[in-house]
Amino acid sequence: MEEELISKKELLQKYGISYGALYRWKRMGLIPEEWFIRKATPTGQETFFRRDQVCSRVKLILERKEGVSLDDLAGELKEKQQEKKTIRQLVVSTRYQTVRYSIRDLKALKILDGDQEMDLLDYMKEVIL
Repeated sequence: MEEELISKKELLQKYGISYGALYRWKRMGLIPEEWFIRKATPTGQETFFRRDQVCSRVKLILERKEGVSLDDLAGELKEKQQEKKTIRQLVVSTRYQTVRYSIRDLKALKILDGDQEMDLLDYMKEVIL
């Protein structure tokens, strides 16, 4: 399962935001450092983001910035992130043991039914994270 990425350039163009605004949001914690993915490309090194993750965050910032200060919004997001870090886990219990996994660390979660395979991870990340 490969996640769809969006380049920094494409993100800035899509939402009409400046380079300076993006990095100000990063410094404020509105867009976490770990979301910035640096990759080598034929033209040099470029920055990418998980499309679903960063686009939903940019939309939120743009929608809320008129009604609430960016500092307040950053505080809200930080609180939510802390809650997620402590309680968002998959717990798998069998008759032999119980194992806990951070949902963010999961690479695949599938149900196999004969030849049919259903990936639950995308659904879980959308609903839970």
